[in-house]
Amino acid sequence: MKKQDVLEELPELQEAVDAVCEKAPSEARRRQIRAHARELVRALKHPEHPLTVADDLADILDRESLQRYERLALVGELRDRGEKRPTSEATAMVRSGVMVLLQRELGLEVHHLRQLEQLPGKEPVDVVRRERLRASLQTLSDVIGKGTGWSVERGLLTGNYPLRVRMLAMASVVLDTGARVGELCALRLEDLSPSLEEIRVRRRPQNARPDTPVAVEVYPLRRATRAALKRWFLVRRLLMTEVTGGADWLWVSVRGNHGGVVAEDVEPEYRPAGTALQPRGVARSYTRTVTKVNIDLAGTEGWEPLPVRMEQLRRGVAEPELHLVPPTPDAERAARFMADLEEAGRRLAALPDAESVPTVGRDARRLARYALREAWREGIEHRVQLDVLGASGLFALDIPRTGWEPELLRALDRAAHFTSL
Repeated sequence: MKKQDVLEELPELQEAVDAVCEKAPSEARRRQIRAHARELVRALKHPEHPLTVADDLADILDRESLQRYERLALVGELRDRGEKRPTSEATAMVRSGVMVLLQRELGLEVHHLRQLEQLPGKEPVDVVRRERLRASLQTLSDVIGKGTGWSVERGLLTGNYPLRVRMLAMASVVLDTGARVGELCALRLEDLSPSLEEIRVRRRPQNARPDTPVAVEVYPLRRATRAALKRWFLVRRLLMTEVTGGADWLWVSVRGNHGGVVAEDVEPEYRPAGTALQPRGVARSYTRTVTKVNIDLAGTEGWEPLPVRMEQLRRGVAEPELHLVPPTPDAERAARFMADLEEAGRRLAALPDAESVPTVGRDARRLARYALREAWREGIEHRVQLDVLGASGLFALDIPRTGWEPELLRALDRAAHFTSL
């Protein structure tokens, strides 16, 4: 049975919420608006609030009423699920902003519960520490490798190892691209070049309007990042043995959890391990994992503690090198690259065993790598490139000769064999 939305008890407020949500720049912002509006209604039903849902909306959104609402919210009295625990200053800022939006929509006097300067800033990771962070990530990688030998038999999927492997890969990508959490979660297997040497990021600026054109940027990945991604692909493949549905997301969960939809009138949907990560889940997982890693590795030689907020990590990244992708691929260029790829595939297919000819196929391999990279930059899908190589006579086991990363090939093969939900 569907749970009743508490906003229905205040139809005038519900109309204002709907109007404000229509102007919101993202679904995440709309969730915030509705969540705090519902929180306000729960405050009116709390015995310590002087007003009720029967009072005038202008009085409900007046300064004194909102301050009583905020006091209840800050100590966790208005949470609708889970334990009652205090809310953060960042949440208080969002709450204040939502109330201001509602006051303006209704033409009421504006009362700010919080001013921007009241929110303490999080110190970003300065540029000087960036390379130290890379060294720290490499130290973490070594610790995981030595501890498990990268094998299931020695406990790769037990304890916090899967979380650490994923965090290592995600943080490495952030350091190479400066990607935000939402941009990170949007990454698919298609956004990695066949050789794992580049990654494609679709920029999603904060407060951008829904009709803002998406900027697509390509960034080179450092060797340490590529190594971290290969290790994550190994763990990812083992996690997804029983999952069906879309399997082309780069980042997936390592444990079962709810589906990310937590609303007043919606029952949480359970999802098994191996399903796509959501931005809020990524942020919480990153903070929890990094906090534990910093404790576990404190005092280890060469270890520099990682920041516990991914935004701090992102803001500390120097302007990364990038290659802008044209919004509309050039069809003639794409066709030329595919012809080059087919020619390189034929030449590589004609070679004997790779170990016995160290130099004969060098030119063909160089042509293949160039064609793969440029075709990917033009937006040609991985599957199309693989079909061209197959048509050239190159056996599946020999495709890595062209520059394809074997772990990415395994991930694509697994994704292709999953069925729709």
